[in-house]
Amino acid sequence: MISMAMNELKNFDIYVEYENAKEITITDLLNEEKCLAFLQKQMIDIKAPNLAVAASMLSKRYAYLVVSSTLYSMVEFNCALNLPVKACALSKERTLCIQEGLCKWQELKGMEREQWRISLLQDLFSDHITPVLNILNKISRAPSSILWENVAIRINSIYRKTLAKELDPVKIKRLTSDFNFLKNASGKLFNLKSNPLKPFLKIGEEHTCNPYRRTCCMYNKLEKSEGISYCGNCPVKLKQTKARN
Repeated sequence: MISMAMNELKNFDIYVEYENAKEITITDLLNEEKCLAFLQKQMIDIKAPNLAVAASMLSKRYAYLVVSSTLYSMVEFNCALNLPVKACALSKERTLCIQEGLCKWQELKGMEREQWRISLLQDLFSDHITPVLNILNKISRAPSSILWENVAIRINSIYRKTLAKELDPVKIKRLTSDFNFLKNASGKLFNLKSNPLKPFLKIGEEHTCNPYRRTCCMYNKLEKSEGISYCGNCPVKLKQTKARN
């Protein structure tokens, strides 16, 4: 089961460190000076006009690597790879490089699933995602609401894609339970006063009725060879469409 899950993680661009050369460790990313230097380089690499846009794009990518992969494993395998900050790095290609010896598989092993889930997700958010988004917000001044909605968008996406292809009722029940837990969790899960994901999480009918974001991720501000383009759920594009009509 674990070997199968590890192979699946490559679909999320997660590799052990010897497979991809690392560009910055996440420990270094949490350092203000090193974070600034990295975001400045990202601006050049992705043709972002400022630090805020670079930080927003990085948060979207990082949420896919770390959050989407974890939530998928929880549903599909009832286990997940613990990804401590000290074990993680980003490569130049923006894949996740991990020190395999520091990343332990968190399995149910007779625990109540609710207890296991709380422990796993508190490690993921309180100890990893919240510090990363906090430093990105501090250095770039990208609003926290944008950064957290970027995470929520990745969560919504992985759950919707899984629901679209999943036929096993047990896994569907797991997914629904995990989604509801995340949406209704207290701020303690994130080491914050309130749940930063709650306003943005939506799947099923709620998403069908209103698929658009609340905040703009600023993807449209990237320099592109074929003019301005927008995300499919961009609120800016929606406003422009309504204005024309």
